[in-house]
Amino acid sequence: MTYALALDSRQVALDLHGLLKEIDTGHWKAELADSCRERFEMLQRRVDLLLAGAAEADADLVRRLEEVAALLRDHMPSYSSPSPAEIRHEWMRFRRQLVEAYNGLSRDLEAWSVHVPSLRPKNYARNLFHVANGVTALIFIEWILQPAGLVLMAAALAAIAWTLEAARRRLPGLNRFLVKLFNQVIHPHERHRVNSATWYATALLVLALTSPPMVCALAVTILALGDPAAAIIGRRWGRISLINGRSLEGSMTFFIVAAGASWLLMATLHGDLGAAARLAIALSAAGLAALAELVSKRVDDNFSVPLSAALGAGLALHLLA
Repeated sequence: MTYALALDSRQVALDLHGLLKEIDTGHWKAELADSCRERFEMLQRRVDLLLAGAAEADADLVRRLEEVAALLRDHMPSYSSPSPAEIRHEWMRFRRQLVEAYNGLSRDLEAWSVHVPSLRPKNYARNLFHVANGVTALIFIEWILQPAGLVLMAAALAAIAWTLEAARRRLPGLNRFLVKLFNQVIHPHERHRVNSATWYATALLVLALTSPPMVCALAVTILALGDPAAAIIGRRWGRISLINGRSLEGSMTFFIVAAGASWLLMATLHGDLGAAARLAIALSAAGLAALAELVSKRVDDNFSVPLSAALGAGLALHLLA
């Protein structure tokens, strides 16, 4: 009974995910209020129907659905004046409440091997943090450390990251402290899952062990610049949906920025490569990285993207040799 409820709840979660993306701060318009209200009311009725036949299902999942139903029923935005500012404020408040409920529902469904997309709200602080990490890694790779030193540093970072991951699961107080410390840059789902910084540190270790410095530099540059650019453009102007919450506009932005940054990096720091070689390597690395960013669902793209970029660059170098 519970697995059937989990499967039925997946569509509810997907519909909720779509609505939450639609009322994101980057897309919100006051004229959306009435249509969104109607769609949320329809979703509430669907959840109520699910709950009506869920008497023998898992109690945690039922409670989570009840939480979603209660939010939809009792906390729908209401405002005393029709001013656009007040309408926006109320809907954004409602959205924050639903985001927490959605992330909880996502975790409960995952326990039954039912997966739904993670929510990735607009977060310019995270975008800047992303770029800063990539630039820092690039500086160490190109100017400070030798290959052996890169391995040691990456191993140390990965060890610290995974130690903290293990510790915060056993020590709720530590988890609360880390969440508060990095509150401005974490995604909601990272409060309870392995966070992207840990996957990034792991990717750096794999890169240091398997790739030459130039390929490592390309991989961190592509992630540092391509991913935030795709996120900003995709959330603001993305209209053609692809898969896993990505848009054609965001994916194309990723590829163009990644290829351009890769070409510029090689042109300025690795001038021994010819123009045609630089172009081939840049296109190969950016293409595989963009594909990885598009299809990454259960694997964090902070892990898959740099490794895919390195694979693309390595293949191009091998064919050009």
